[in-house]
Amino acid sequence: MKSLSARVGGILTLAAGIAVPASAQYSIGTGVDYLGFSFDDGLGAGAAQLVMIPVAVRLPVNDRLSFDLFSAYADGRIEQNGSSLTLSGPIDTSIKASYQATPWAIVSVGAKIPTGDGTHTGQEALVASVLSTDLLGFRESTWGTGFAVTSSVGVARKVGAFGLGIAAAYAARGSFEPSEGVSLSYQPGNEVRIRAGIDRNFANSTLTLGATFIDYAQDRVTDDIASDRNLFQAGNRIRLDASYAFRAGGGVWTVYGAGLLRENGDLRVDIVDETSTPIDSAFVQTAKQNLIMGGVIGTIGLGGGFVFRPHVDYRLQSREEANGADAGSGWILAAGGDIPLRLFGTEFFPKARVHFGAIRSLTGEDVSLLGMEFKGTIRVRF
Repeated sequence: MKSLSARVGGILTLAAGIAVPASAQYSIGTGVDYLGFSFDDGLGAGAAQLVMIPVAVRLPVNDRLSFDLFSAYADGRIEQNGSSLTLSGPIDTSIKASYQATPWAIVSVGAKIPTGDGTHTGQEALVASVLSTDLLGFRESTWGTGFAVTSSVGVARKVGAFGLGIAAAYAARGSFEPSEGVSLSYQPGNEVRIRAGIDRNFANSTLTLGATFIDYAQDRVTDDIASDRNLFQAGNRIRLDASYAFRAGGGVWTVYGAGLLRENGDLRVDIVDETSTPIDSAFVQTAKQNLIMGGVIGTIGLGGGFVFRPHVDYRLQSREEANGADAGSGWILAAGGDIPLRLFGTEFFPKARVHFGAIRSLTGEDVSLLGMEFKGTIRVRF
């Protein structure tokens, strides 16, 4: 189903999570991305939404070296007790250079520039907290998290009928001040990510499997209590994913699934006296959380050269505190699709989907939710 070069490129993308440099063709993409939910009573928020205007640019120098830039303007809102809380502005900007050192190896170096405002008021922090819920699937949950540099290398080879790939990445992160009016400097822990992938063709179909291990160093904080003390140790994460692509009805269909498993973390909690003066501290376990996803994407011909690409997926999240509480667990089913269009050399991808599901509240009740997703992506190549 795939040529050798296509398979090696695909497995490198799977393993490294970085784009394979294309031929010397520039591209720029933008659009509007909306996702919003309304919740029944019981969650503390009646609605949540995010509107993004992303900009992505690819600047290939030649067939081996390319540069990618991504940024966006984001507007997040939640409704709480009849009031609207807002967090808006540009997000951090990502710049990445990718170099295809050999036909089977890619090296990349990237930087995240803190163009977003990571210092939030209490209300803005609440908006960011709601939008960061993994189950809801908002595209951007943070506006600014300080400067960071990431380096990665990915290699892939064809071994018999199989394409094999492995990649490693390391992210070094700088500090930033997350809270307005509070003397606190926060430095997220550096990240190590290792990923392996394998694929195999079967006549007119392809099976792809992947696994990713993620480890974090301690998050450090400097405040009025002490300098450079450990605040949080995130638990290890393991992601397993699989996809099966096949031809049917004149189009290509892909069935996929993934699971993100997160261990308990350790969070430092200050112990205070009756005057709220810290007298000691202790570590408590944060919730263990698993997220399972699965879905299908296909192609249905509409005639006249137009196609409809249906997209249905299901997300199931389980969340367990150290005391056994499972608030935040839930599920969401989403269905819809897009219609790719080409107008005057410009690619346009209008997409719409509806989401419905439920989230477990602090009282143990399942609270229903309804969401709508609209996207309009424009891409120009030259």
